[in-house]
Amino acid sequence: MSDYGYNYTIDQFLNNKYDLSKLDREIRSSSITVAINYLTGTEEDVDIYFKNYLPAEEVTTLSGIVAVHDGIDDSIDYQPVKIMAVDEGTHMNTSIYDVPVDRSGKLRVHQTSRKLGLRIMWTGVGDDPSDITKAGGGEYIYFIHTASGIDTKMKYIDFNIVENETWIHEGYITWNNCNMDTLTLQMVPRTVTVSGVTGGDKTVYGDYIVVPTPPGQGDYEVVNDLTEPNGGLVYMPNNDLDEPPTAYWDADYNSETKKYENIRPNYTAQGRYNIFSYEVIFAEFIKQIPLLATGFVPLNSSDTDQVGHGMRLKLITSTCTEVAPHDWSVACIICLHRDRSV
Repeated sequence: MSDYGYNYTIDQFLNNKYDLSKLDREIRSSSITVAINYLTGTEEDVDIYFKNYLPAEEVTTLSGIVAVHDGIDDSIDYQPVKIMAVDEGTHMNTSIYDVPVDRSGKLRVHQTSRKLGLRIMWTGVGDDPSDITKAGGGEYIYFIHTASGIDTKMKYIDFNIVENETWIHEGYITWNNCNMDTLTLQMVPRTVTVSGVTGGDKTVYGDYIVVPTPPGQGDYEVVNDLTEPNGGLVYMPNNDLDEPPTAYWDADYNSETKKYENIRPNYTAQGRYNIFSYEVIFAEFIKQIPLLATGFVPLNSSDTDQVGHGMRLKLITSTCTEVAPHDWSVACIICLHRDRSV
């Protein structure tokens, strides 16, 4: 034993082995009050150095730690650690976020745009809107044009999101025999049918259907059954800055009855749902991309956009009429991050 050092032979450990990182953590988390300095070890023994002598009772505590130390490296058990940064406004250390580290303190880094807990799903179809629990079984994401057909085609792709959190990541396009024909992909809401009634209980404010104040002074009644999952309530997610949306309705979804309940207006515009009587464009992911000959292109992205239930993908294809009539086709694959893929 040297100054402030305590020696233990290998046979004093529980399994005749040790792990210095784990032993260090066990000592630091114990009732020992003297700061530990460092540890060294050989095949025969371990030396534990402190910054001062240990009182007799803490020597006993140290010997007890050694006696039950199992020597098993369990460093893959992740623990969070806070990353610190300098706040330029205050010039003080500020916590940014938690990141995973193992028990040895090493960072475990995995770069992904996927929200942890969700899984990746590549799909060439939407979901079947007649079964709110289903993933898949909906419209195929492709078009086949004939020379004698119409110039522009549109198709809606629905996803069942009310029980299956979903984000769009990226897409892939393949096409055949194109001659400057175009593809557009938009995000739009599922709309409702309204009846123009004087003295109704709803009105239009901007793009949204709202209940006016005072009630009974509106111009519309909604014909759709809003309690149905696809009845017309459109969920509005927070944006990338985690800022809440402008939304004029709240509702509670009952996963047992598969219905919305307690549908109510939010007069502060701080709700979670909106209702639309006509189609607006939330986003345009692909804007009139011209397709030529036969090809394939990945539309890679490092980002994701959350899709709210009631939002639909709208595909629009247009045949270029400035060239000779021709048959052509295009198909898309979309990469989703979803709570479940089946």
